[in-house]
Amino acid sequence: MFYEGTEKRLLICTNNLDLLTIADSFWHQLVAQSGAEILSCIQNSSIKAYLLSESSLFIWQDKLLLITCGNTKLVNAALFIQKRFGKQQISSLVFQRHQALKPHLQPSNFKQDILLLEKLFKGQQQHWRDDYQGDLFLFGDITQHTMPTQGIYMLHGLRGELAEDLQKNALSKTIILKKLKLESFFNGLTIDHFSFNPKGYSLNALCGENYLTIHLTPEQLSTYLSIETSFSDNQCIDFINHLQQLFSPERCKKMHFKATEKKLDISLS
Repeated sequence: MFYEGTEKRLLICTNNLDLLTIADSFWHQLVAQSGAEILSCIQNSSIKAYLLSESSLFIWQDKLLLITCGNTKLVNAALFIQKRFGKQQISSLVFQRHQALKPHLQPSNFKQDILLLEKLFKGQQQHWRDDYQGDLFLFGDITQHTMPTQGIYMLHGLRGELAEDLQKNALSKTIILKKLKLESFFNGLTIDHFSFNPKGYSLNALCGENYLTIHLTPEQLSTYLSIETSFSDNQCIDFINHLQQLFSPERCKKMHFKATEKKLDISLS
C-alpha cells in the first residue's frame, strides 16, 4: 500500500486572539477537517505541539502551523479556521504544497485548493518547477515575528542499514530516537514521538519558543525524511550532517525562509 510522505503546510497568523487558551476540542475538530487525527500533545509556556496521524500541529499565542501528509485535504482546515474566527481575525496565511509523488491519488490539487482560498483571501502565488517542485499561496504580510520556520530539509532516496530496517519492520520509537541522536545536538528538548505500524515515524520537539519536527516515510517507492524547524542553520548543521551520514540520501534539498518587514523570501539549495 502506497503512502504519500510529502507534506502540505498551513500557517495562519491572527489578530487579538490567544490561541493557547482555546480548548483541545477545537484543535481536534480542525485536524479532523483535513482528514487526520491528533495522537498526543506536549507543551511549554510558549508552544503547544500536537503529534498527528499525518504529521503535526503547532500552536503559539498568535499563530498556528498545521502540517499534513498522506491523502489529507489541508485546505479544508483553512476554510474551517476562517469560518470559526472570521476573516478580520486572520492577519496572514501561507498555504504550501510540496509536489506529491503520486498527485493523481490526492483528493485535490493546488489549483483546486487555491480556487477555494481566493474566494476568501486576496493573495499571491509562488511556484517552483526545477529540482524541487511545489506551490505556495500567501495572504497578508509575513514578518520575522510571525514566520516561525527557518528551514525545511528534505532527504529523498534513503539508504543504509537503518533505512532498510525501517522498510522491513516497524521499529520501536526508542530505537529510532537513539539512532537519530537528536539530544546530542540540541539541549533542553521536550520530545513527543510515535512509530507507526506497519512503518513510519514522527517526532515533535520543543525548546522555549523553538520547534523541530521530523517525519520519516520508509516507502519503498520513495523513502523520504523531512525535518522542519525554527532553529537556525548554525544550530542545525551538525544534526543534518549526521542524518546525511546515517541515511546517505540520493538527494537533499533545503528550503530556507527569511521574512523581512516587506516580504517573505524563500530560497532553495
